[in-house]
Amino acid sequence: MIALKPRALLRRGAPHGVSSAESAAPAAGPTSAPTATIAERVVARTAGLLSGGHSRRRFLARTAVVGSALAVNPVSFLLKPGTAYGAVCGTCGDGWTAFCCTVNGGKNSCPPGSFVAGWWKADNAAYCCGGPRYIVDCNATCPTQCACRCSGASCDGRRVCCNQFRYGQCNQQISCYGPVVCRVAICITPWTYSSACSTRTLTDNATSQHGANCLSDECDSSITRRYYALGGPDSTLGIRTTVERSTPEGRGRYAVYQGGRLYWSSPTAARVIGGSIYSAWAAAQATSGVFGFPSTDVLTSGDGRARYSKFEGGTIYSWSPGTFQVPNPYNLVHAKVGGAIRNSALGLPTSPIRRSGDGRSLYLNFERGRIYRRGSLCVEIHGAIFFKHESMSGVHGVLGHVASDVLVLADGRGRGTIFEHGGVIYYTGTTGAHALYGAVLKGYLDYGGWQTDAGYPTTDRLAVGDGRGYTATFEGGKSFATSTTGGHFVPRRILTQYEAQGGPGGSLRYPVAMVERLAGGVLRQRFEGGTLTV
Repeated sequence: MIALKPRALLRRGAPHGVSSAESAAPAAGPTSAPTATIAERVVARTAGLLSGGHSRRRFLARTAVVGSALAVNPVSFLLKPGTAYGAVCGTCGDGWTAFCCTVNGGKNSCPPGSFVAGWWKADNAAYCCGGPRYIVDCNATCPTQCACRCSGASCDGRRVCCNQFRYGQCNQQISCYGPVVCRVAICITPWTYSSACSTRTLTDNATSQHGANCLSDECDSSITRRYYALGGPDSTLGIRTTVERSTPEGRGRYAVYQGGRLYWSSPTAARVIGGSIYSAWAAAQATSGVFGFPSTDVLTSGDGRARYSKFEGGTIYSWSPGTFQVPNPYNLVHAKVGGAIRNSALGLPTSPIRRSGDGRSLYLNFERGRIYRRGSLCVEIHGAIFFKHESMSGVHGVLGHVASDVLVLADGRGRGTIFEHGGVIYYTGTTGAHALYGAVLKGYLDYGGWQTDAGYPTTDRLAVGDGRGYTATFEGGKSFATSTTGGHFVPRRILTQYEAQGGPGGSLRYPVAMVERLAGGVLRQRFEGGTLTV
C-alpha cells in the first residue's frame, strides 16, 4: 500500500462539492492538483463509456477516505478485514455506490433490473487473501426503474442508482444503461464470474479496502471459483454463512452456505453436498470417516426417484424410505450391477448394514436383492435367485451363505449363484429359478450341465418318495441320486424307456453309472437292475 500521511490528508480533506466517487466531474484547478489514476485517464479517453461528462472521483478525495481509515486504526486496517469494514463504512456523503449485498438481500450479485456492465481491479486487497480484488458494476437496465437514494444500511450507507457511469468491459452488446445500482466485490476474475466480461483490465487501488457488513472474506480458491460457476449467491447454495476453512483431518477445505456446503480436496475437486445426504455423511464422521470427501455433486438416480452423492469411500442415497449409507466394498459391488441406473439389478438401498442371525456375515438390503459381506468376500444376490434363496431360509437353510455374485453364464441365457455348501441356484427367463445341491447336482455337472443337451433345471431337488432317493427335472432329462448309488443324469432318450419301466420304483431302480456314448450315436446306461441301450 502507498505510504500516506493521514493527518495532512485529514486537514486537507476532500474538496467540497464532489458528490460521487464514480460520477463527480473533475474540478478545474492549478497544475499542482493531484494526478488522476491510470483508470481515470483511460475512462476519460473512452467517451463512449461515459455519460454527461462524468468521471471517477479525484485521487485526493479517494486517498482522503483511505487516509481517514488509517488514522482511525492503521494496524487493524492493514491486517484485519473485519476492522477495515468499520474503518471505511460508507455513507452517501462519500459518493461511492453501495455494495450489492447491502441492497440485494445479502446477495453479493447484481439485483433484478440490473446487469453486469464493467469492472476494475484493486491490488493487495485484505479481503482476497492479499490477492487482487475485483469490483463489478451493476448498471440499471433500460428503462431504469430505480431512483437515486441512500442504501440506508448502518455500515454501507452508500448511494444506489445515483452514479451515471460505466466502464463497459461486460455485456458490450447492451448499449442502453442506467446508473450504477450497486457493486459486486469478488476475488475471482470478472471473466470467470461472468462470460459476458472481457479481460481488459483497469486498476484502481482506492477501493481495495471498501467493505460492508454483508461482505465476507474469501480467496481466489477452487471453492470460490466453483461457487460462482454454480451461480454464486443466486444458486441453490445461496449466501455463504461460514468462511472457507480447513477440514479437521487436514486433507482439504470447505465453506458453508445457506443451501449446502462445498468441500474440496486435490483428488476430488470442489463438490456440493447438503440436506439429508450431508447429515448422514456427517454422522459417519464426514471427511474423517470411511466415506472421505465427496467425489460428485448431489446426483439424481436414473429413474428420478432418489438423490445421491458419491464419495471416495462409497455412496449415500436419499429417497422416500430414508437416507442410506452404502460404503465400500458394498458400493463397489452395487456399482458393478448398475448402481442407481434405471432398472438396475439390485435397485436402491432399503436398509442400513445389518448382521445375519448367525453372526457370520453383514449385509445390506436393496429393492431387488442383497449384498453380503463375509470376511474378505463381498457378493450380491438379486432377482428370482435371491427370492428362491430366501424361500429356502436364506443363509440359515441348506444352501448356507452366498459364495458368488449372480453370474451370467457363457450362453448368455442362464444365470447362476454358488453357495457355501456347494449348492447352486440356476435361472433362465423360461425355466425360472431352481436350487440344486448334493449328489443330484453332481450327476448333472458330471454329465456336462447346462452346456449339454441337459439344459437348465425346471424343478428344485425333490425327494423321490421312496424314502431312499432324490431327483431333479431338466429341460433334457433327469438327475437321480441315492446315498449308495451316487448321482447320475439320465438324458431324455433313455429317460423315456426308463420311466416306461417304472423309473426308480420299477425293476431297474436307480442309475449306477454315467451314460456311455457308443458308435452310431447309440447311448447306453447301467442301472441297479439292468442296462438300457437306445
